[in-house]
Amino acid sequence: MVSCCPGLLAQQVVSTAGSILSNANGSISYTIGEGIAQTLSKGDKTLTQGFHQTTIAVSIIREMKDLDFSISVFPNPTSSELTLKLTKENIFGLQYLLFDMNGKLFMQKELQSVETKIPVDQLVEGFYIIKVQDVTKELKTFKIIKK
Repeated sequence: MVSCCPGLLAQQVVSTAGSILSNANGSISYTIGEGIAQTLSKGDKTLTQGFHQTTIAVSIIREMKDLDFSISVFPNPTSSELTLKLTKENIFGLQYLLFDMNGKLFMQKELQSVETKIPVDQLVEGFYIIKVQDVTKELKTFKIIKK
């Protein structure tokens, strides 16, 4: 629900209980008994309505500091194919590794292009890890959701 006053937009929720917990590392908030929440899906688009969302997806787990180019993986979540994209011309020696959440290696390939298609349609639904690395170090790690 959104309340509107001139120049002010605020979220409101009616619930039976809730709290905010925080420490030096971060914070988490929750509500119990939220009266209205709904998730609508059409194709690869999902909209979850409600004050607190039912899922949180963290896509970047680790990234090397001072990386002078970007690395992205999309779409996430996906059901058939991921695109790994770099903004670096010289990709010699770079590779990606695809693991399940137990650390089992499913795929390891050297990058041949700044944009690489990664097939995931044969994987079961769940969470996976993609690491992009060069010969000496890990550059970026992503958490992927396979639908």
